[in-house]
Amino acid sequence: WMRSWNTRHASRSAARSRAREEVSTMSDAMIKVAIIGCGAIASVHYDVAHAHEAFCVIGVYDANVERAEAFAKERNLAVYPTLEALLASEASLVAICTPSGLHAPLAIRCMRAGKHVVVEKPIALTEEDCDALLAAERETGCICAPISQLRYYDDIRYAKEILESGALGKPVLCDLYMKYYREKAYYQNSWRGTVAMDGGGALMNQGIHGIDALRYLMGDVASVNAKVRTLVHDIEVEDTAVATVEFANGAVGVIEGTTSVRPGFPRRFEIHCENGSMIIEENRIIHLDLPSFSLKEQEHFYNSSSNPMNISHEGHHRQYVNLLEAIEGKAPLYYSAEEAVKTVKTVLAIYRSSRE
Repeated sequence: WMRSWNTRHASRSAARSRAREEVSTMSDAMIKVAIIGCGAIASVHYDVAHAHEAFCVIGVYDANVERAEAFAKERNLAVYPTLEALLASEASLVAICTPSGLHAPLAIRCMRAGKHVVVEKPIALTEEDCDALLAAERETGCICAPISQLRYYDDIRYAKEILESGALGKPVLCDLYMKYYREKAYYQNSWRGTVAMDGGGALMNQGIHGIDALRYLMGDVASVNAKVRTLVHDIEVEDTAVATVEFANGAVGVIEGTTSVRPGFPRRFEIHCENGSMIIEENRIIHLDLPSFSLKEQEHFYNSSSNPMNISHEGHHRQYVNLLEAIEGKAPLYYSAEEAVKTVKTVLAIYRSSRE
């Protein structure tokens, strides 16, 4: 489905506009979507769902009523006065775009109310919540689709294929550098940087995508040895972390994550194998030791190292397409809650190593 996505997406553009004009008559056949949390990332989920003729966003809920009303008014949506009202609504899919500490509890409540969920990163903050969420998914039969858009980009998928093919030989060394910067204002009067709602800092929040992609490319992590520190920002969690990693395949490497490095630099994977190397910046391969490889041109290079909203919507689009196929029983969910839990537990292991 990934290879045909762009063609299918282009061919549907005309149909989308017609579908929106006929929404009153087609709505019963569409997947009705509700959004919990009306912060910055909620607009991405709205735009992605609204762009697809199979989805119809019908309403939002946010504990901050004024924010919910402003978000809904701009998009002509209903506002649910309470979470219970949303759970009792006709929505069959809920997008959870709240502070991280609410992701797992809300996902569990939604699934127990019979609704599929798409959950922003990280899927949970503790091992207990991870296990409870997986249990709820099994018990209810509902789909829990965590967001990890990096896994859906072409170059990341291609890098995975190259490593699995053995074309570069045995992996030896894999380093992940996530040197970001966040202004002090980013943390002020916010849930960000708190243990309760953020669960961690440079790794659990900003670094979770990179660590997930690292696991995707290299396989499971066997052990970590880490130093986690708060060196610049006045926050409860880390702004700087370094971990040495041993992978189950025998390779070793380093993870560096920070929000304290000015001005911020693109995320970078450096993968070295016995017969050659590969370097990835953000979601783009910039070096690959294969004769057939040529660097692709890209119109715009998205880099969220200093601006958290400088991101492409493409990965979210592809995840929603795959989620639709999973709901309709046409294809499995490519990125599962179980995989997301493994990534969270890797981050928690890094924290434990530093702590103990």
